[in-house]
Amino acid sequence: MDLLKESMQLPVDNFLGLLVYAFIYIFVAGLIFSLALRFIPNKIPYGIKSLIVFVAVVISLIIWWQTIMKPFLSL
Repeated sequence: MDLLKESMQLPVDNFLGLLVYAFIYIFVAGLIFSLALRFIPNKIPYGIKSLIVFVAVVISLIIWWQTIMKPFLSL
């Protein structure tokens, strides 16, 4: 457990920490997308639904880049 705690300290400078944070982000993003897709009405055209999902993916990638990858690359 200590290894896991040490690997998750920011800035992440090891592969285990990157994998753990990637798993957390993927789980949270999947949860958000599934909730968003569940509550998007069916009357909205397919293109708009796809745009909503695309925006959610881009936002999650930006958050991931700012919190994990940018500090890791500046080491």
